[in-house]
Amino acid sequence: MKRNIHDFYFKEAKRLGYIARSAFKLQEIQQRHRVVQKGGSVLDLGCSPGAWLQIACRALGPRGGNVLGLDLKPTPLPIRHCDHRVHTIQQDATELDFYDFSKLHPPLFTTVLSDMCPDTSGSARLDVSASLELAQTALGIAVGDVNGTVDEAFEQGGQRKGVLRQGGNFVVKILEGSGSREFGELCKGTFTKVVWMRPKATREESREVYLIGLRLRKQVVP
Repeated sequence: MKRNIHDFYFKEAKRLGYIARSAFKLQEIQQRHRVVQKGGSVLDLGCSPGAWLQIACRALGPRGGNVLGLDLKPTPLPIRHCDHRVHTIQQDATELDFYDFSKLHPPLFTTVLSDMCPDTSGSARLDVSASLELAQTALGIAVGDVNGTVDEAFEQGGQRKGVLRQGGNFVVKILEGSGSREFGELCKGTFTKVVWMRPKATREESREVYLIGLRLRKQVVP
């Protein structure tokens, strides 16, 4: 099947000044679930090329809030739809250290987004596995270790600690396949509500889906 790269969403992104069609994915998620709060603080993991930075900044409203984007690649801020409240750093999320991170930015966020995706290998099984590893990395950054084994890099005062505030929201991309539903079950005890979405802007041939964790529960540590 021939892939139509210049489809409706591609053309709309260009018309509206979005850096990529992926802007419409977060836009739909935001419209349905209000994952970004007005005046909130947003961490965008895997932010390149910057389309989610644009949507997140707009969702903050006209005043207050901030967006921090993080990616392996240097990510210049898009000219449109981003303002002084948006910043990016070049960093490998899998090597992120909580204490170093807290020096760069206030350590707690109201929303953690992850559009990270592995380089495709040609093997669906391997790609799904790599995608789940990145999703688990994002979840660990957001809420700490949900399996009960505390990662020292995200431990404070003997308690597991991520960068997402209590009551905050989490969005992560996953390539659907073996293990993806189990990952969803893992998140159910961590958030008040967990839903799956396949935004309309997702290409027909893509396996990607988004897990949305709403309202992080208070962490109870024995």
